[in-house]
Amino acid sequence: MTWESFEGEYRKTGGLLFEDSLSHPGFTVCDWYFDPKEEELILFSKNNPITETIQNSLSKLDDYRKEGYYPTGTVFFELGYFFIEGLDINNSGLSEGTPLLQYTIYKQKKRIQYPNPSPNQLKTSHLKKLEVLWDKETYTKKWEKTRDALLLGESYELNLCFPISITIEGDLFLYYQSLKTKQKTKYSAYFPTKDSRILSFSPELFFEVQGDQIQTEPMKGTILRGYTSKEDEKNKSILQSSAKERAENVMITDLYRNDLGRIAKQGTVQVTDLFLVKGLSTVWQMVSKVEAKLKEPFTWFSVLKALFPSGSVIGAPKRRSFEILRRLEGQNRGLYTGSIFVSELLDGKPWIRSSVTIRTMHLKPNGNLWSGVYGVGSGVTVLSDAEPEYEECLSKLKFITNPHLPTFEILETLRFYNGHYFLKNLHLERMEKTANRLGYPFSKSNAEATLKTLADVSKGRLRVRLLLSERGEFRGETFALTKTKKRPTIRLCFANQPVDSKDIFLYHKTTERTYYTEQLEECKTRGAEDCILFAENEEVLETNIRNLFLRKGKVWMTPSLEKGGLPGVFREALLRKGWVKETALYKSDLETADEILVGNSLRGFERVEFISYSAPKEKP
Repeated sequence: MTWESFEGEYRKTGGLLFEDSLSHPGFTVCDWYFDPKEEELILFSKNNPITETIQNSLSKLDDYRKEGYYPTGTVFFELGYFFIEGLDINNSGLSEGTPLLQYTIYKQKKRIQYPNPSPNQLKTSHLKKLEVLWDKETYTKKWEKTRDALLLGESYELNLCFPISITIEGDLFLYYQSLKTKQKTKYSAYFPTKDSRILSFSPELFFEVQGDQIQTEPMKGTILRGYTSKEDEKNKSILQSSAKERAENVMITDLYRNDLGRIAKQGTVQVTDLFLVKGLSTVWQMVSKVEAKLKEPFTWFSVLKALFPSGSVIGAPKRRSFEILRRLEGQNRGLYTGSIFVSELLDGKPWIRSSVTIRTMHLKPNGNLWSGVYGVGSGVTVLSDAEPEYEECLSKLKFITNPHLPTFEILETLRFYNGHYFLKNLHLERMEKTANRLGYPFSKSNAEATLKTLADVSKGRLRVRLLLSERGEFRGETFALTKTKKRPTIRLCFANQPVDSKDIFLYHKTTERTYYTEQLEECKTRGAEDCILFAENEEVLETNIRNLFLRKGKVWMTPSLEKGGLPGVFREALLRKGWVKETALYKSDLETADEILVGNSLRGFERVEFISYSAPKEKP
């Protein structure tokens, strides 16, 4: 199915989309529930028998599933007052009309796969307003009270959360699709209800039941992705070895083991993965997996009674942590940190999937806009500090606020001569690192096969472009390459402004080279053939198409590129041989260098003529 045909059919049919945009890069695997039979919203009421209403509703979900329908819905965080042992929802102090449970019974479902739309197809919606409702000072005061409770031994961990106010303008369905391209997960959901829209990009599985097997994946521990492959691996390693993050994760994993033990056959609860680190577009997340066999056939009441709310969004022990957080946060979380679920019969057995509603927007119409909340939070332990925790919370906004990446391919440019590719293994090594960082599938054998196909039909000296698409498909392009008899001299100047060190395309070689092209064109107006890029602190990086090398005395050096810049394959070969030293270099170092060269794997070394340039003074 094409994107256009899917979009057209969905707009006519509607329904709930429960989607995996992670497992098959470039595509979305979609479970599409449609043709609603019944929709219900259960609200808290002091005057009605709410306990009986909730139990009857959960039984109805079980009955409809057994009849072949598709019960789906949302469980709001405040329903924890009903499920957590020792709490009483009738004496909870919840306001009249607080949402607790919402469900839709669908008659039909189908599974499809469609290609993800390009950014050009998603331009009719945008984020109008985003307001962080707790500033750092407010958060710090709440955090200090949270830590006091931990030091008093009232809890081992508390997941302190706060809301973000958001307003969206335009087509909400396309806005969901656009965010899905930036936050690829296995548990995305677009859920239209009578009076609201739910856009969820949750990376966290609450639980999955297949027959009598139940699996949970508690997620606890977060760190930002790095810009370079080296920085990215370093951040991953920091998360994996962090005593604070591992302490959080193991506490929640133990909580899940205990919770599952209440509904599992004796001896079947097992931790199958511990401290597994998974990469999302903007953050690394630490995940563990706990599995068991149910001792009784699945029912909503029994499983939610044991598990809800997820310990990963509260803390341990669950009851006291829930009470403390309700007092400290001072407001309902609503859908945030609750759950979205879909359910059906598969080969006569129950198949239920439920995500934890983090990275989730709950929006209602506001004129021609959509307004609502998006929650963020992090786990606080006695090892925590307020400022890093606040920054971790804000990091979970990045996929909303970061600009859309343009459509691009990963690129390597190789020199081919006499049947051989120069530095081929280093080129493929760099391409694989970039693919891993940007979420592209990479197969070295497929890359080798593409290069061999080109070599079999090529002669002479060539410039070869090897390109990798988001779907993991390779293609090649060849161009004649002439060799000059004399090593050329390149006229260089400084760029007219520093680079944006947060531009990920400065660190990886792709077809998205808009910035480099603009800089090349600008430097040519000043009589230069290329220009030297530099960071805001005047640390020099690279040129637009070459790496820099300079000599002071007998020592050859090359910029470290930690503030931006592409680590060239030719540069990497020289570093591995020990011929050059990676060093933080500045403009002043170029001006005092004994010798400057530039180079890349296509052209080798080239001499440099450095030209100065002063911008014309503005007329008064």
